[in-house]
Amino acid sequence: MSIQVLWQSLYRIVRNKWNTGNIFDSQSVDPLIIRRGILSTRLYSILVIISLITLITYTSLSNRIENKTIISPSQSIYEDLQKKYADSLQCSCTQISIPYGNFVHTSPLFHQVCSSNFISQQWINFIFQTNSASIWPIDVRTSLSAMWQLLRTFCQSSINIITDALNQFDNSPLVNTMLLTEELLEAKVEAALYLSRQTALSTLTQSMTIVHKITQANQLVTGLLTNYVAVTYNFGLTQERDSYVDIGYMNVSLYSGIFGNKYILKNSSRVCSCQNNGSCPLPGNLYLYKTYESFGIYDLNRIKANETLSGIVIDCLPSQMTLSSSLECFYNQSCLNILLSSYKNPLNISILNQSLSSRFLSTTKLELLINELFLEEIFNATNYTKYYSQCSPSVCQYTYIHSFSWIYILIIFTGLLGGITTVLHIITPYIIQLTLFSNNYQQNQIRPKEFFVKFKNKIQNFNLYSKDSRDPIRVYHGVLATRLYIILLLISI
Repeated sequence: MSIQVLWQSLYRIVRNKWNTGNIFDSQSVDPLIIRRGILSTRLYSILVIISLITLITYTSLSNRIENKTIISPSQSIYEDLQKKYADSLQCSCTQISIPYGNFVHTSPLFHQVCSSNFISQQWINFIFQTNSASIWPIDVRTSLSAMWQLLRTFCQSSINIITDALNQFDNSPLVNTMLLTEELLEAKVEAALYLSRQTALSTLTQSMTIVHKITQANQLVTGLLTNYVAVTYNFGLTQERDSYVDIGYMNVSLYSGIFGNKYILKNSSRVCSCQNNGSCPLPGNLYLYKTYESFGIYDLNRIKANETLSGIVIDCLPSQMTLSSSLECFYNQSCLNILLSSYKNPLNISILNQSLSSRFLSTTKLELLINELFLEEIFNATNYTKYYSQCSPSVCQYTYIHSFSWIYILIIFTGLLGGITTVLHIITPYIIQLTLFSNNYQQNQIRPKEFFVKFKNKIQNFNLYSKDSRDPIRVYHGVLATRLYIILLLISI
């Protein structure tokens, strides 16, 4: 048998079923009822096909969300899941508190000055070998040794503070109930390190502020006489308590006490006093004059400097000099040679390396370096494998979207098929009756009231279970069961 013959036979069968098929056969011989059943069957078939096509199309195009759980996944499985389901993947940690030191290695890098020869005892002794009593307080050589002693102390303190801070960081716990991704973990580590660093920075700054205020409030005299000059009866000018002597710029009472150094900047007439002003910054100059040529007041309009060292600032206190100066001269070989030539004995010392990478410029004030604890950077290496092992996730959950699945379509189709066919089986006869009534109404002018009375009776007596029974009780139970069935069907849909 050829395919064409098969198609023809199939066509005749379908056409015959279409013309005579009646699934609403009520065993009636009334041609009108039979005709109505055939029309209802046709409409029912069309609506079922349309409903099924709509259902399959909607189900295949719609997305559905599914949840999945994995127990104790390995790191490789987790990383694969993270690549696929990064937005929804969540894993619960077995250990929620993990010390940073268990998976983070830190290493601080300090400014090169803290490891240079300039903080060595040899350098400090060399620049201190000049007798400070034979040079002026405004000469850079007077306080230079003290400045480098302070820098060495600040370097050592900074290293100790940072070391203690990193030890505390290692012992501090990372508390989190959920497993962190590698990117988020690194961000957490950076934030914790930044907090430890900021806490450490305030430690040295507070101590410096307290010492500086105590020094100024109590008018402490430096051993280098850069802020005050001690005056006694036996100073050499007079032996009389109430006498005065003119020393060029002012009369000084020769009582036992202190005299605050005064400075007049170049191109200025304003007198700056360490006693009254607290700070009198001056350029870092070399003066090859004897001390008796000036006493107490230093007028830079009249005193000429032999050399000027770039970046160095002289002030009332060595600590002020240290904070106000920079390392510019010690990056420059010519500037350093000028300084070395002012000493009698030679010394071979290398300048700071300008080519080394640094976040500080050569002209940056030492105050900023000290406030930053000479810290260039804190290198940290986060070992995610160690963190994952410490966290040891017990369960991972994620959601994903399915856009098409034949199994899902088949399940939905099977689940809704019965409800759809039942609903259509109920409503199609009434649709046909309403259509036929509309035609009869237009042709025979049937009163609407009569139709609605019949329609109301049909609704009230609608029975899917015992419509052919002659027992009124069974018929009544069938009507109630039909109503309950329709209500439950609508709720389930």
